[in-house]
Amino acid sequence: KVRLMIGQRFYRESKKSIEPLRSAPNLEIRVLPVDSLTGGVLHAKYFIVDDSIVFVGSPNWDWRALSQIHEIGVRINNRRFARTFEAVYNFEWKLAGHPDLPRALRAAVRPPAFSPVTEGNPVILHNGQGDVAVAFPAFSPPSLIPKWVNTEQPALVRLIESAQHTLRIQVMTLSALIHYGPRGYWKEVDNAVRDAAARGVKVKIIVANWSLRWPVQAYLKSLAVLPNITVKFSALPIAPEGFIPYARVEHCKYAVADDDRAYIGTGNWGWSYFNNTVDASVFFSGKGPVSTLINIFDRDWNGPYVTVLEPGVQYKAPKNH
Repeated sequence: KVRLMIGQRFYRESKKSIEPLRSAPNLEIRVLPVDSLTGGVLHAKYFIVDDSIVFVGSPNWDWRALSQIHEIGVRINNRRFARTFEAVYNFEWKLAGHPDLPRALRAAVRPPAFSPVTEGNPVILHNGQGDVAVAFPAFSPPSLIPKWVNTEQPALVRLIESAQHTLRIQVMTLSALIHYGPRGYWKEVDNAVRDAAARGVKVKIIVANWSLRWPVQAYLKSLAVLPNITVKFSALPIAPEGFIPYARVEHCKYAVADDDRAYIGTGNWGWSYFNNTVDASVFFSGKGPVSTLINIFDRDWNGPYVTVLEPGVQYKAPKNH
């Protein structure tokens, strides 16, 4: 039995691919009208298999994500973790079938019939090779999730605040300027990053060259001028077969605090992704699994496709479609 949920806005773009699936046996499709409920979109990318396995990460369900875009995801095999994800999915699945938000919010306060995975009640994971991780999920937006799960923004801020010597951030775009939602300044994550640098934490940020559009470029330069913050942008070469629209880009969304705590998510770092858009993430600690992310980050950081963002240089954003 397969259930597929897609956001209203992206459904319009993907209709030609999705509609033929409706005739497939054992498959049901629902469209979640996030834009009419909160003004955001369904941006989460995850699937749950047999009530026991979860995959969550940055890739869209698109061929380009598997071969033409830099993505990061995490696969977790744990029944209680999967049930927590499924409870959130079921909440939104029902909302897609009956988009009555006040009724859904009343149901959101009811505790589940099992012990959900939260920051205060995480799972301990073993990979069979001696590595151990402590993990919990978090979700956005606060208005479209059960009240007993963790929300992403506060959890991400706490991760950043916990950094003592190094903070690594790799995300397609990062901006405290609110572009989708009420115009203004998104202070929570921005303040946490700046405060980390002020404490002496070495902050390393990699963004996509798509972020060189204004005013995001100006915002990134406001970080780059600060002591202890270095911003780099990546520019991946055009594919050998030629230009591919919406591809060859840094699309990861993750962060590493020091050498033993990390976050892998589905949303870019902007106000809308945490406050009116559906996203999901995994927070975990443990030197073994975190070292994998550090190795990926450091390879990119020291690799041939990144350039230091210089505050005094004007950069041209690339064509992406």
